Amino acid sequence: MEQQKHQHPTERYSQKGEFTMNGNGHYNGLRVPSEENLHKAAENGTAAHLPAEDGDKQALAKLHCMGRLSYHVSVAIGRFFYRLGHWIANNAWKTIGLCWLLVALCSVGFVRFHKEKSPMKLWIPQGSKFLQDTNWLIEHFKEGNRIETVMITAPDVLVPEVLQTLASITEQVEGFKFDNSEGQRLGWTDVCHKVPLIAEYTADGARRKRNAEELELEDASKAPVTTRRPKKSKPLFTPVIDVPSFLFCPMVERLAVGCYGSSLLELWKYNRTTIAGLSKEEIVDKLNRTTISPMTGHTVQFAELLGDVQRDWSGRIVSAGSLVTHWFVHVNFSEVDSDVSGNAAGTEDWVTENAVLWEEKFLKIVAKAKRELSTNETSVYYSAGRSYGDISEESMFKDMDKLVYGGIIMFVYMQLVLSKFSWTEFRVILGSVGLMSVGMGFISGCGLVAAIGVSYGPVHTSLPFLLMGLGVDDMFVMMACYRKVRKVNPDLPLAERMGLMLQHAGASITVTSLTDIVAFVVGSVTVIPSLQSFCIYAAAGVFMMFFFVITFFVAIFTLDEIRIASRRNSFLLWVVHDEKSTALWCEYNLMHRFIKVLYSKFLLTPIGKTAIILSVVLMTTANVHNLLKLRQKFDPNWFIPEETYLNQFVVKTHEHYPNAGYEALLLFGNLNYTAELPNLIRVTRELENRTDILHSVSSWVTPFQDFVYTHYDKDIAVDTLSDSNFRKYLTKFLFSYEGGRYQMNIKFADKLKCGQPAPNITVSTMDFKFKPFKEREEYLPAKYAVEDMLERSQINSGDQFRTLWSKIFGNWVTDEIIDTEIYRNIALALVGVMFCSVVLIVNLQICFWIFVCVLLTLVNVGGLMQVWGLTLDLVSCIALQLAVGLCVDYAAHIGHTFLTINKGDRNRRSLETVLHIGAAVFYGGGSTILSLSILSGSQAYTYRTFFKIFLLVISYGLFHGTILLPVILSLIGPAPYSGSLNSLHDTINNNPTPSKQLCSANTEMISFIGDQQNKKKPSEL
Repeated sequence: MEQQKHQHPTERYSQKGEFTMNGNGHYNGLRVPSEENLHKAAENGTAAHLPAEDGDKQALAKLHCMGRLSYHVSVAIGRFFYRLGHWIANNAWKTIGLCWLLVALCSVGFVRFHKEKSPMKLWIPQGSKFLQDTNWLIEHFKEGNRIETVMITAPDVLVPEVLQTLASITEQVEGFKFDNSEGQRLGWTDVCHKVPLIAEYTADGARRKRNAEELELEDASKAPVTTRRPKKSKPLFTPVIDVPSFLFCPMVERLAVGCYGSSLLELWKYNRTTIAGLSKEEIVDKLNRTTISPMTGHTVQFAELLGDVQRDWSGRIVSAGSLVTHWFVHVNFSEVDSDVSGNAAGTEDWVTENAVLWEEKFLKIVAKAKRELSTNETSVYYSAGRSYGDISEESMFKDMDKLVYGGIIMFVYMQLVLSKFSWTEFRVILGSVGLMSVGMGFISGCGLVAAIGVSYGPVHTSLPFLLMGLGVDDMFVMMACYRKVRKVNPDLPLAERMGLMLQHAGASITVTSLTDIVAFVVGSVTVIPSLQSFCIYAAAGVFMMFFFVITFFVAIFTLDEIRIASRRNSFLLWVVHDEKSTALWCEYNLMHRFIKVLYSKFLLTPIGKTAIILSVVLMTTANVHNLLKLRQKFDPNWFIPEETYLNQFVVKTHEHYPNAGYEALLLFGNLNYTAELPNLIRVTRELENRTDILHSVSSWVTPFQDFVYTHYDKDIAVDTLSDSNFRKYLTKFLFSYEGGRYQMNIKFADKLKCGQPAPNITVSTMDFKFKPFKEREEYLPAKYAVEDMLERSQINSGDQFRTLWSKIFGNWVTDEIIDTEIYRNIALALVGVMFCSVVLIVNLQICFWIFVCVLLTLVNVGGLMQVWGLTLDLVSCIALQLAVGLCVDYAAHIGHTFLTINKGDRNRRSLETVLHIGAAVFYGGGSTILSLSILSGSQAYTYRTFFKIFLLVISYGLFHGTILLPVILSLIGPAPYSGSLNSLHDTINNNPTPSKQLCSANTEMISFIGDQQNKKKPSEL
């Protein structure tokens, strides 16, 4: 008896026509020839004359190399999993302890865990030019600003009531205080971007109109660079020119610095008393006459702050439908720490702690003002530098509770599938531990990957859900196999039953798990960091979950079977029931009956097969047409839910400022600016002439050219300046009212000082705005056009650094490559999955049909994505990468099981395949759809997209894997594994359920395969 206990059951056990391998080398009544006899028969051509003890014996003798490999692989996999299952069943508690020890060891890796928050390290390809340029900008420019905006709309905003509303908001915004982490009490003047206030010396210029000669310059930008520009009339008094430096510079050094902003209230120096006494005519007159800010002394285009502008016959502004006010918060790039100021979604820009704290208070103040000051005609809208990061993060994570609800739904669903209705047959413990196995796999996988230094990203929050879907599917397959084993071999000891269960289920879930792992490993070659990290974490998570499912879950499964045999209550383990109270309340085999009728009466009939194949051809043809129209497009505003204040602001901005485009700049490095002035002027002219793609241009070069020509009678486009004169004129220009605003566009090697020649320029910028493009076919050619113009600029002195940069390029650079990345990653994943399938399944025909099913699924999913209004973007890229791993599972289960069924013709084998494994596959796909369905109403773009794509993937994956593939295999399927040790087939429905009996002790409710309960005492297990 002891010897029999450790004997492989296939070496001693045969029952109900099941597989047998006895000491004489017979398998299912088939005598398997030795390798020596096989070679001899093949060499002598005597295969047809082998002893006719069994017809299959001759077939085995004819096996080619692939057939023999198939035999050895299937035998090796089966024996390994049988021994594993047998050992675990005999050492359940030891297995549980070892699994928890492994989790603890893997968790040590969390000491190196890092959650990446920097958008540059999450969404931008690490080798991209944009990233290199951004790093250069941060290193050399060293500072920047963030814009905070309030918009007021009304039938006419150029009235005293609206200006008083704006004054009230401004007073509140610039008057509040906040505390930082160091306990400092700070206010607006501590965080604002500061500029020198030179209005004291340019106050008269505030009333200065453009003279006739200036008006003639409107088209001067179109003149060739070698043509002299019309000369502006010299102002009557220019302090920086007319006052000697020894008198002017001490006054400048005593000038106060003030916060930089853009507001219509500058016209009245923010004086609320003055504003309260204004009339409509005074407001309009002041607006049309003023080009220099009375507050700062710098040139300002106040008309740019207005929207829906109405002008009279002479061009004067008479009314407007909206106005905006901007506050500029200073950002020192050297103080930026994304781990402190970044958000979990990785969508926060570069910002210091003080700036982000001020913005937090700003949003609260303006939100309150909006509620208090808005009327039926006047509305307030607002946006802060942190708004997009805050709202995109909130939208990405606010529906996490729905994922929890989805997990609860999946748990209930698991109970319905795994359990039977009696006090002892509810699988509460098994279902709970099944989900625990997923959690253990997730924790262990994350610990392993964190240990090697891979950062964790925001998209990884969907990983537990993915693992849950894959793991639950494996558990359903194992339960299906166990019930089959128990039905066919009810008298086997529990350890051998667990061994046989894992022997068959282990091979199937190994195929699906390893193909998933390969798909993710291949996906990790992407250049997008967040997707690369996600794929690495997913591959590790799937592997560890697979390990715990075949070990930890099997151990708990064993203990749960012992509990059932002991008649212990499923909820209260100390309660032991008598035999009568453990009887099943209802066990109606709905799924088995449904599948049998559906396939035998419809799908696997000649008419059904024809209909299925024709429907696939027609459906795929239509979706190929749709797939060709699938566009690449991504709009960051998709991450902003409609009901948020930021979305309202964006909508109103597009409505009132339709020409407001994307800010950009040309960056120049440490050049010989004296020699490069003609080239810089040429670049400026070309920018100004590209009105087809650019909205506006603001370059320091053109006003500097006018300044020098006006005051020194030298046109720098034609006349060559000496280096000393260039430095002298540049200092004068930057301390004038015309040029003071451009100090922020130029960085020097040393501090710029009044009255002294300008130091070497290390960085300079030209600002401009692109038009508000909507499609990639519009903005990428525009970007390329400016880059080409810059490349042809002949700027080759100094470090020769010149580049085009814009914040929006962070999105555009991904748009440039995302479709290529998607198609390449999917193609590589398909190749990797098929290679893995060939190695494990060792049947080229089955692997080919699995490949076809996966390919058809992806084609149809892509086609319906276009119909559903989805596009190719970063979110869909991640979802489609997951799709390869999901949809291959369904076809792989069916294909592998078909090879293990060795009774009957192809039609019979296809039918028994779906009867054996089909329900488990359907349940696995159904569980994922069910748990995902709760996301269908999500306001988050990420979750809505995931739901739509996963719904399509699972639906089409199930259709092609469980309907199309059995039809194909019933027509041209390959022969089964030769001598397969994995076969678990039995006669189909030997004991049909009585049609007139709704529930009986001999039928199942929703379990996979009908089996008869065989209650045993624990000692008999």
